[in-house]
Amino acid sequence: MYTKVVATLGPSTDGLADLGQLLELVDGVRINMSHATERELEARVKAVRRFEKDRGKPIAVIADLRGPSVRTGLMEPLRIAAGAKIVFKLADKSDGSFVPIPRREFFDVVERGDEILMLDGKLVLKAIAASGQLVEAEALSSGEITSNKAVVVKGKDFDIPLPVEEDLAALAVLARYKEDIDYVALSLIKNGAEISLMKKIVEEHGLVASVMAKIETKGAVDRIDEITDAADYIVVARGDLALHYGLEYIPKVQRTLIERALAKGKPVAVATQLLDSMQTNPTPTRAEVNDVYAAASLGVDSLWLTNETASGSYPLEAVSWLRKVISVAEVRPLGRPSPANARDKFAEAVADMAADLGADIAVYSMTGTLAKRVAKFRPPVKIFAGVKEASVARKLALIWGVEPLLLPAQTYEEGLEKLMARFPDRTLVATYGLKGGVHTIKINIKD
Repeated sequence: MYTKVVATLGPSTDGLADLGQLLELVDGVRINMSHATERELEARVKAVRRFEKDRGKPIAVIADLRGPSVRTGLMEPLRIAAGAKIVFKLADKSDGSFVPIPRREFFDVVERGDEILMLDGKLVLKAIAASGQLVEAEALSSGEITSNKAVVVKGKDFDIPLPVEEDLAALAVLARYKEDIDYVALSLIKNGAEISLMKKIVEEHGLVASVMAKIETKGAVDRIDEITDAADYIVVARGDLALHYGLEYIPKVQRTLIERALAKGKPVAVATQLLDSMQTNPTPTRAEVNDVYAAASLGVDSLWLTNETASGSYPLEAVSWLRKVISVAEVRPLGRPSPANARDKFAEAVADMAADLGADIAVYSMTGTLAKRVAKFRPPVKIFAGVKEASVARKLALIWGVEPLLLPAQTYEEGLEKLMARFPDRTLVATYGLKGGVHTIKINIKD
């Protein structure tokens, strides 16, 4: 398969008798730092790495930071019926008679007539009064509000400066597991400068993880080019985007974001509500299958399951269905990037040569850079990437079409020979990263 599969770990996967069954089917896992305790983080990371060691399969671990979100404070569950009036107050906790919001920025933004959205948009409220530290709202739909639930004001961003306390605390925890965290996902990013700032902070915590930018607001969509330039990986987070745009606009926004990422040669993922009905059903709807097929056909690097595996009743079935649909998708990428330099031109030439010969590609790469360069030109063949370090293999596990193989070697030439020896019966175009001077490309043709 070209497009990779990511599953979110949570209570449902914690309860599996054999987590290995799920890990066998995925290329990466996501841990939501908005909900995971350190004990849960440690248990999940250790389980993934045990499986990886036993099976020899690299798996990327993504730590998803909370970001500058507005969430409810501690409260007793509050069931809301359509037409009911509720009150939001500036507070850390509540007995359930009102909804506590610990961030003043929420009250700075809300105005009378605004729509307040919760529960991924299932709960809609209309502000009927707003002042200082209190907002009164009328429910337009029904739902249950509990602690730590995201709150969005439709069409508006919260002016919360980075870094937020919650992310700094999460990074301090992640620093204790720094060798096991491959990607850090930044939530509610608004511009390229914020990514540069957060990259520096991630590094200061001793993490060598690549940084993902989750596109979740109108502001981020408007600045997609500068965000794509600054980030290592783009994530189209449709759940939050749907709270800022009408649902009818989401397919268009998603396509635009994918197109911009591919044009710049950056990896891109689509996340949220891919197989949402499988939280409670063992099979997806036809519409969900079509949605997944369409996304995979555009050439995205990875597709992420969130609630389906974290808290749904059928995590294994959800992953299996995602793989089934991806495996039959006909890839027609929206385009390929223009080569930015000589190294890009070399990677493009390797991709085109392999496609013309009907050969697979074998690259040996110490850092994974050449494998990523080749992949961004979307050759319709397999890309086998031999690497020296497990950390490099794990990052490559989420790159389109790349199959990473851990092959320790002292030189590129030695590594390439080991890699080619793995596939004696395949037609291969084989090479390694440009180093200057005379360079080698080997073609192994099997009739």
